[in-house]
Amino acid sequence: MTKVKYEQSNPAGEPTVILGSSLGTDRFMWREQVESLPRTWNVITFDLRGHGASPVGPGTPSIDDFADDVVAIADDVGVHRFAFCGLSIGGVIGQSLGARYPDRVSSLVLASTGLTILSKQALVERAERVLDEGMAWIADVSAPRWFTERFRSEHPEIVEAKMDHLRHMAPRGYADACLALAGFDGHDTAPSISAPTLILSGEEDLATPPEGSAELASAVPGAVLRSLPACAHLCNVEQPALFTELVQRHVEANN
Repeated sequence: MTKVKYEQSNPAGEPTVILGSSLGTDRFMWREQVESLPRTWNVITFDLRGHGASPVGPGTPSIDDFADDVVAIADDVGVHRFAFCGLSIGGVIGQSLGARYPDRVSSLVLASTGLTILSKQALVERAERVLDEGMAWIADVSAPRWFTERFRSEHPEIVEAKMDHLRHMAPRGYADACLALAGFDGHDTAPSISAPTLILSGEEDLATPPEGSAELASAVPGAVLRSLPACAHLCNVEQPALFTELVQRHVEANN
């Protein structure tokens, strides 16, 4: 199993909450949440395979492989049960965790995600193109999908930092994650999730539109859907206070 890079804020704390990042980002996308969630919690962030400081794994990983990496992190820090909050591909990983590890997951937050993300063909084509042409083009088209026009205007330094990270990441790591998404379909997975689940959707999310979040909420037994106003795909960055508050309430209510 590929050993991924992770950090924990308070090894002795509880509950443990593991945060799963979006495609093309790293663990630092959760900076606001790490700083704002209770200091008594053990908050763990990690880099997906081929993202940030995590190496590219052998072969092409599946979403289940990414989920197994999360369980390996929990095992490594000696934690049996944990809450998981994932955004975008992180939310897809959360679906795999909830379905396959019901005894390990105390609660789930699935943000900016759906039963599927894009189409299989679009994801395969995107993977092929970044391997052929590099990452510059995907960075050029991602800013308006990740952030609203208002946020891009008011916080250009945050947007540019995210795009710069995307431009310089390993094409293989990005392509592998696209292919993992292409191979996932949550229609059969979601109904078996038993962990209390909160689904968060940005009102202006073009990458994973709100109707996809609603479909996911209908498929997960007992799931609660909340819409976040005035934000696009990276809703934890655009609306950090509200996002963090909703995560905290959900985890505390189901710990």
